Amino acid sequence: MPRRTLLAILTAAAVAVGGTAYAGAPGPSPKPHDHERTIRLVESSESPSPVFTDLGKPGPSVGDQVVVTDGLEFEDGTAAGSLVQVCTLVEPGPSPVAGTFECYGSITLAGGTLTIAGPFAPAKGDQAQAVTGGTGAFRLARGEASVRAEADQIIVRLAG
Repeated sequence: MPRRTLLAILTAAAVAVGGTAYAGAPGPSPKPHDHERTIRLVESSESPSPVFTDLGKPGPSVGDQVVVTDGLEFEDGTAAGSLVQVCTLVEPGPSPVAGTFECYGSITLAGGTLTIAGPFAPAKGDQAQAVTGGTGAFRLARGEASVRAEADQIIVRLAG
């Protein structure tokens, strides 16, 4: 399975990152005219190794799952943390990457952890998932994670 497909699946849980500024994190500062913070992340692995679990009838079917784990880097290549996502197939296609998944996951960074959740269709380009919470520096986190599968990027925009 191509790396970009795996990222899309990860991002379904995908998870994390377009330029969020937190203590000690490289990247842009909050914009002066709003309260949004952005964290930009890139997957570390050229080929993450997802684990597929075929539940029910053989082949893509509702309920099949994929688990993805990968390291994350900031855009400048420095280590940022890790991504873990679990995605459940909710709309099968002719192959696992042609369907739609519902994903949840976590992005672990030096200042804490962000949780993300939402739909993911590996064949689509830029997709959004909700930032549902966090721990540590991100304990009140809310916002949106944009997953750009072709670029292996996760852009997290945190509100207020």
